[in-house]
Amino acid sequence: MTTYSKRRGRRSLAAIVAAMLMASVLAVVAGSPAQAANTAFEVKVDTDNDNVPDAREFAGQDRYDTALRVAKNFATSKGGLGAVPVAFVASGNTLVDSISVAGFAGYADAPILLTPTGSLHGGVADFIEDYGVDTVYVLGGTAAVDDATLTAIEGLNNKPMVTRIGGTDRYETAANLAGKIDSVSSWCGTDAASAVLINGGTDMLAYGVAVQTAVYRMQLPLLMTAADELPDATAEFISENDIEHVQIIGSTDIVSAGVASALTTLGVDTVARVDGASASAVSVELAKMANDGCKDTLGLVSADRVALVRGNPDGVVAAPVLATSLTGGFMVTPLVVNEPMGDANSLPASVRDYLAATPKNIGADKLNLGIVAIGGTAAVSQATMDAAIEAAASSGALTVAIGANSDTNKDKAINQDDPVRPDTTTTILVDATTPASSTGPVFTLYFSDDVEPDLAKLQDLIEINGVPAVVSHVASSNTGGACDKRRIDVTLGQPLKGGDTISVVSSTAKFGTGKDQRTVAPTSETVMAAPPDRARPTISIVGIAGAREPRSLFNVSFSDNVMIAGTAVLATNEVRLVPGPGAAADPAPAVDHTAGAATATVTINRPLEPGDRLVISPGAVADTSGNVSAGTSGTAIKAQASPKISSILMSNLKHSARASWTVPETLVAGAAEVNDDEIVITAKPGGDADGAAGNGWTMVFDRASTYSAQKPLDIDVRVDTKGQRVTVRFNNGPVTATLGDLLAALKANAAFDARFTAGFGDCENGDPKVRLGLLTVRNQSVAASGTGRTQFAIEVNFNAFVDVVTNDELLADILAPAAVRTRPTAAETLAAGITRIRTAPTADTADGGLRIVDDLSADTPALTETVVTATPPTRKVRYEMETALVKNLPMARDLVQTAAGTGGGTAVTGPPAIAAFPAVPAVATGYAVDAVTGADNTGAQDKVDENFNASSQVRIAVSSSVKTP
Repeated sequence: MTTYSKRRGRRSLAAIVAAMLMASVLAVVAGSPAQAANTAFEVKVDTDNDNVPDAREFAGQDRYDTALRVAKNFATSKGGLGAVPVAFVASGNTLVDSISVAGFAGYADAPILLTPTGSLHGGVADFIEDYGVDTVYVLGGTAAVDDATLTAIEGLNNKPMVTRIGGTDRYETAANLAGKIDSVSSWCGTDAASAVLINGGTDMLAYGVAVQTAVYRMQLPLLMTAADELPDATAEFISENDIEHVQIIGSTDIVSAGVASALTTLGVDTVARVDGASASAVSVELAKMANDGCKDTLGLVSADRVALVRGNPDGVVAAPVLATSLTGGFMVTPLVVNEPMGDANSLPASVRDYLAATPKNIGADKLNLGIVAIGGTAAVSQATMDAAIEAAASSGALTVAIGANSDTNKDKAINQDDPVRPDTTTTILVDATTPASSTGPVFTLYFSDDVEPDLAKLQDLIEINGVPAVVSHVASSNTGGACDKRRIDVTLGQPLKGGDTISVVSSTAKFGTGKDQRTVAPTSETVMAAPPDRARPTISIVGIAGAREPRSLFNVSFSDNVMIAGTAVLATNEVRLVPGPGAAADPAPAVDHTAGAATATVTINRPLEPGDRLVISPGAVADTSGNVSAGTSGTAIKAQASPKISSILMSNLKHSARASWTVPETLVAGAAEVNDDEIVITAKPGGDADGAAGNGWTMVFDRASTYSAQKPLDIDVRVDTKGQRVTVRFNNGPVTATLGDLLAALKANAAFDARFTAGFGDCENGDPKVRLGLLTVRNQSVAASGTGRTQFAIEVNFNAFVDVVTNDELLADILAPAAVRTRPTAAETLAAGITRIRTAPTADTADGGLRIVDDLSADTPALTETVVTATPPTRKVRYEMETALVKNLPMARDLVQTAAGTGGGTAVTGPPAIAAFPAVPAVATGYAVDAVTGADNTGAQDKVDENFNASSQVRIAVSSSVKTP
């Protein structure tokens, strides 16, 4: 804050013009943010030492008690007893002097106390003695505070020096108080010696209450005027003290245009006005200015506190505590809510609109706005406070769903859709390796936003069948990832039975992280026992007769919704052969079946003939639930020549893992901060950077050549969807800019926020207050982590049963159109392209090739694939795949050209984008073989030979019947 000595000379014309321009700028209030604070609450204090805030700190029994509570808060911030050398005593009857002293009180760094006109209030006497006040200024003439009261102050034990500052009227008293300020400061954004002017009428004191906190903070003269006439005492002060700028508080109905003209006549360079239809509206305009154009002058202004004050009498003494002590040196802006003749239970529309426009976030933190009431409910009613809280909060109560913490519905995902089962039990861990002595049922609470596990609070919220539950342990769930704080695992110290109801009940307890604290909406869930298994195991029988290489066996397969019992075995006496027409009987078919296995063979003593029928008796096998199979039969069919592909179906894409990007360390100020304060950007589920697609995106961090640390923070975020590129350019930024500012800038860009999240890599210790560093190199590119993965499945359907599928060649042709269509670069192919198909299962390698694997590994670097093989004979083969390069995936309507089997061990060459494949044994040269060929099969194959597939052209179709892995 710039200060000027009294009696200065006039400034240059250029300075006057600059001040006029600044005044006109300040008259236009910056636009409000688009949404209210995330949450809001009434600020209270703990009065019964139970660590629960339960009462208003400044709720006095009357105006005198309220003033004492305010003064004690101020004194405590200064160090307590003996730490307040100066205090002001004003009349609690007239109140006007307690407002006009605001600038001098700010200059003296002192509280304001109220006493009755004709006596010294006992609380005031105690305060002066207890806090060791050396100097007391009594405000106003004897009509405000009589001489007996002054004498009583002088007679206190600590013998303070008492000085009366008054005048012939309130205008002269205000001027005399202003004259005690040894240096005159400047109003927001000007460099001129300034004064603030309010209407001194008793029914206009609310306007003074609106501005006195800023006046106290800026240590400005606070002068008074009549509505239509400038008093002599006020005019004399302005002239004698060379006041160059006057800030009028209120509309022309409160301080007329004639008074403003009189100021100009006195030689005041600039006259500006904080306009408003009411004192409440004026307080809102002042609050906006405090958070925008006045920041440099006011210094620290609280972003997470506001105060509701009554126009009078309680609000008149609030300035010292709101200006300095309530939030550790941050000024709290006052909002006038109850004016004379106003509705004591209503919230003025201007205040409601202001609260509804507070920002949802401050930097990277969600804003939880604390609202302080000055005075009890007679000053600021509870209805008014509740309306303010409602207006200020954009987020309602947290919602929560109750589910299992394991995949109980078998959909290959752990989420709130998994029903809680009675047997969901686990051991409570003391640490990563040491279990506690107790175990219990576990379920998961899936919250709508981040929360911290709080055992005590959750013990109050959770009930079983309407009775408080025994909750023995709560912890953040690891099923949502290390940084996902929306899931809490709850371990019970009591059993759960099918039909039990788990409830989260209504409570005033607040949950969240940091300052984001909200109540939780009630909900309930019924514990569901697994449905009884009444499904019989099914048996499928396939026999192929008349194949070129004769077959003497039936292939039998078993399936069940759970699994076949491990002791279930198909016995010889449970099968019999019914010969086909003219075929010989076989009284003793031979069964080859391992107990519990899903397949078996039944061999007869001759080649199969068309019409041969295998009959399996009822109850041949059982599942783990004791259900037994029904009687089943299957008839041998004649081999069909040249099996061909009838359709290729593909599932929808399922993005199983997401790419991430790490912000350069040069953007973190101080090497010691890097590990904890590393910012990681991650692709969002459902966006166009989800899954494997994210691996192609690049993040670029840049600093403009015109960058200035002296200009306001300006971080420009651009998203190029075609080029898959995000550019973050630092145009300007003060040295105080933080990582939280960067996170807020990223989130504020709608295109970025739709595709990515940004947060600290160290979820627990990342600090948004750490300052940003400076980029040393322009256009620093950050490539994706390469961890993005997309899963899909392909089902190939044949028009005839096949025994063996040569997966390499078949998949090469299926994937060929994608490779030709996308034409990947050499770098893309090397990193994650489809380059070749291995001929057999292999261990993990990092060469980027498509591999046949036994299971889907999360860290696989390229396209991986699981094959459901064609054994026993089948009409369908399923491939489950996971890829790191989504643009090389097949697409619907891709035309797949499949070649006929060639025989003779000749190598099969793929299309241009796919490398040639090695030779394969003659026994497996076609895609599909419907019978085992003999060793004598060494020549070229006839295209109509039933042992090998025929060529075909088939378009890929996306089908809902094909499920992702």
